Formats: sequence, C-alpha cells, structure tokens
Amino acid sequence: MSGSRTHKESSHGRPRAFAAGRAAVSGTLLLSWTLVGCYSFVPVIRNDAVPLQENVRVTITAAGTESLAKVLGANIREIQGTVVRVTPDTVTVAVEQTWTSARETFVSTGDTVAIARQLTEKIAVRQVSRKKSFVVTAAIIGAAILVAVVTKNASGGSTAGPTPMPIQP
Repeated sequence: MSGSRTHKESSHGRPRAFAAGRAAVSGTLLLSWTLVGCYSFVPVIRNDAVPLQENVRVTITAAGTESLAKVLGANIREIQGTVVRVTPDTVTVAVEQTWTSARETFVSTGDTVAIARQLTEKIAVRQVSRKKSFVVTAAIIGAAILVAVVTKNASGGSTAGPTPMPIQP
C-alpha cells in the first residue's frame, strides 16, 4: 500500500487542484491572447485606395454628421465597419459600431451606409500592429514564466513522483 497514490494526487504526486489551477491559468492566458486586439487603424493615403471587404474606421465631417443623422443617429462622428462598395464618389460601409462627437459608442444593428467622399474627413484601415502584438506576446510569455516559477515553488521544486521506500535487508 505504500506505493499507491491517494485520490487527490495526480500521476506526478502533485495535488489535482494544483494541476487544475495551472490549467486554468494557461487557459486564461490563451483566452486573453485571442481577446486582445493587436490592431491599429492606419489612414488611407488616397481615398480611391480603400480596399473592399476590409474593416475601416471613417471619420466624417460636421456636414456628414448632419447628412447621416437620419440613418445613423444624431452626432455620429466616426463609423467602423466593413467596406462593401467603393466608387469614385462614395464608400459604402456595413456599419458595426459608431461613435458620437462626445465619444459615446453604439453597436450597429446591421445598417449599411453610403458615405459621399466629400463628407469624409479620414478613412483608416485596420491592420495588425506589430508593436502591440509584441507587447502582448511579451506579457503573456512573462506571465507564463511567472506561473511556472510560482507553481514549481509551490510544489516544492520537485518534479519526481513519490519517494520510494528504502529497501529493507
């Protein structure tokens, strides 16, 4: 009976709650990686270079705010969504989110809006940000190292199983 494990230990002799905690921390780190948006909005240099099916953020002029009030609501200053059509005169966006001039955020219910080019102040395309990605990756790796150190110290630093009984002559 001396070599058997109790029901509260894993195969390595560590408590199962400890192993579950390690798994939870690992899962949290992975989830945080997927939820953190490592993106930036980069302004489009020429208005005719707006790519189709890309996520964009359009800042509209004061005249654009007035013109689109019936479609999007009062005081909308920025629109984020997917470009569905581009012509020399308009950019059509499937709206996902809007911001007022007071920075209030609203999620869209599926509106699509054609915005005249003269009503746009700036159009920016969402792109992966290498700097943000590096910072988030470094933070996740640092947290994983910290978890590994803390869990190793909490387990007594030994990765071996239970100590065998000495052989009696």
